[in-house]
Amino acid sequence: MPEPANLRFLRRMVTLLMVTMIVGIAVIAGALVLGIVGERAGGTAMTEIRVGPGYTVRSVDHGAGDRLVLVLEEAATGETVVRIYRTEGAAEAYRVVE
Repeated sequence: MPEPANLRFLRRMVTLLMVTMIVGIAVIAGALVLGIVGERAGGTAMTEIRVGPGYTVRSVDHGAGDRLVLVLEEAATGETVVRIYRTEGAAEAYRVVE
């Protein structure tokens, strides 16, 4: 006896949903595993902030605790740009490189 069209459609939709959920769970589990492994890898901390071409550093200030405040001037327009970076540890340990 042939299967009704609605039942066949429902069976395909349930199968597609199941496959989508399995792939989603695998992606989330992989992201968690890679994130945990990445944290343990450690390595040297980046203590250098590079300023892109076309900007001139006007001033560097250490904000509250772990904040580094850069005041830049864009060479093309003369516009002042303020960038605030959150640092890992004391902001005094960071260097600004042009």
